Amino acid sequence: MSFFGRLTRTPTPMHAIRPLFRSILPAVVGAMLAGGALSAAASPATISVDAVSGVVIAEDGAGRPHHPASLTKLMTAYVAFRAITAGEARSDDTIVVSDTAAAQGGSVLGLRRGDRIALGAALKAMIVRSANDAAVAVAEHLAGGEAPFAERMTAEARRLGMGSTSFRNATGMTAPGHVTTPRDMAVLALAIERDFSAFMPLFASRDTSWKGRTLPTVNGFLGGFAGAEGMKTGFTCPAGYNLVALAHRGGRRAVAVVMGAGSSGQRLATAQAVMTRALAASIPEGGRRLAALPNGTGAPPDLSSLACGGRSGGVGAQLSTRRQIPAGWALEVAFGRDVGKVRRDLATVHRELARRLGGGAEIVVVKPRDGALRYRGFIVGLDEKRAIDTCLAERARAGEERCLVLTPGMLNGALEDERRFLMIAAH
Repeated sequence: MSFFGRLTRTPTPMHAIRPLFRSILPAVVGAMLAGGALSAAASPATISVDAVSGVVIAEDGAGRPHHPASLTKLMTAYVAFRAITAGEARSDDTIVVSDTAAAQGGSVLGLRRGDRIALGAALKAMIVRSANDAAVAVAEHLAGGEAPFAERMTAEARRLGMGSTSFRNATGMTAPGHVTTPRDMAVLALAIERDFSAFMPLFASRDTSWKGRTLPTVNGFLGGFAGAEGMKTGFTCPAGYNLVALAHRGGRRAVAVVMGAGSSGQRLATAQAVMTRALAASIPEGGRRLAALPNGTGAPPDLSSLACGGRSGGVGAQLSTRRQIPAGWALEVAFGRDVGKVRRDLATVHRELARRLGGGAEIVVVKPRDGALRYRGFIVGLDEKRAIDTCLAERARAGEERCLVLTPGMLNGALEDERRFLMIAAH
């Protein structure tokens, strides 16, 4: 191996990391709950509805406008189900993935330009993995483009009585005029079950597959609530953490919607509490129907400072911390399971090497490995020659594991791996 090769290590590709999500995601959610994320976030908007009668059981701000994030994909699915049922498309239709679909960011399946995927498989990936690339592929297949598909989505919303909902895309990425309310999302959830019951098992799916890999659901409610039947999570920084849930218990079934939570831990805990109360509550005769619940107007709130500004303590906070990383080379000088120890080791080594390196900044990057979370401690923003010379001297003095050199491209790869993992964990 070359000298430079001995000083570097290629980041693990995402296709090798994704199978680990099944065991990692519960730990991520648990860590957020244990970390006090619930106390730091404001109360989200909620609603619960009896799934049989359509009677509103309880609501708190259900008519307030919100960014839907990936709850949008419920309407993407509804339009697709309607097209399949009407004979306009078939579940086994082959979609050839376009440049536009393959270029989607956020939570993705990993589709590449020219890949072929069945419409049914794309829908399952969109629901189970919240895959943006699959959602755009579906929209392009059914309407020739995402914009005309979004028009169909909005038209369906109007027909269903979702009076405060408008869609601008098939994924839920934040866009002007792309808005909904918890009340409208409850209407949509009940409409999916009423109109397309044959497709409901998709929302209860615990995993999907792509190119020989089994990929677990990003919906923590499915595994965290007895009697859960699905349906969909959503997250962006402006939207916060959203969830539409369907569950049954003791002969009762209910829909619960949570929008604008400050962390995935708060979202899950709130949904569990709302659903538990809904399934235990008595349904009054002549109770208020969902269709009669009024919607509000106005612009949805931007929850970026709550969900991604560091106060929530959740994954969103980590997603926002990478914006100020200085350009340059990097050294990896700490690695392990204990993030606190990694931070301490990183700080110690940085102090020892700061003079020779000429400065640099410290960051800790999440790395899934062997079914658990590991953490990498980097000194970033370094000059190429100083980084290589310093690491070479340290390896000669203290051993081969003292440090690893990362080129700017390798550092970006590590950060992109972390970003994609955290996006999926956030969902």
